Amino acid sequence: MVVYVPLYLEKYIGFSWTEIGIMFTIMLLPFVLFELPVGELEDRKYGEREFLTIGFVIMGLSTLFISFITLKSFWIWTTILFITRIGASFVEISTESYFFKHVNQEKPDVISFFRITRPLSFIVGPVIATIALQFMPFQYIFIVIGICMILGAHYSLALTDTK
Repeated sequence: MVVYVPLYLEKYIGFSWTEIGIMFTIMLLPFVLFELPVGELEDRKYGEREFLTIGFVIMGLSTLFISFITLKSFWIWTTILFITRIGASFVEISTESYFFKHVNQEKPDVISFFRITRPLSFIVGPVIATIALQFMPFQYIFIVIGICMILGAHYSLALTDTK
């Protein structure tokens, strides 16, 4: 998403880099707006599994929907990107919270592995997408990414909830 959405918006939809910069600024607001309240709800009432699953579903469906938007409308694109990041913010806080409730400082190797997986995904994801782009049009890469995210919801349901 980080690599391909701006390229797609510029090359295929026709937005300027200035417009894309504004969209991305707005798009990232859910990380500021939702992480603290969601984290508190997880700790006090619901647990991580529910928000992790909801986050994957929101993120997956909205990412999948990107493939079908061909209109150059600043607010439509900003809204769909904002919705993808609502899901991502739910997943991020839920993942962190769940992990650190199950692992303590006595397992530095597990913590190190957890910390390296996100940066590693910034390499592995684009490599897989580049390979997929050899077989499908750019527009449809978001369907593949969305399906992968929705599959994450399936696996999140298998977690033992903390509440």
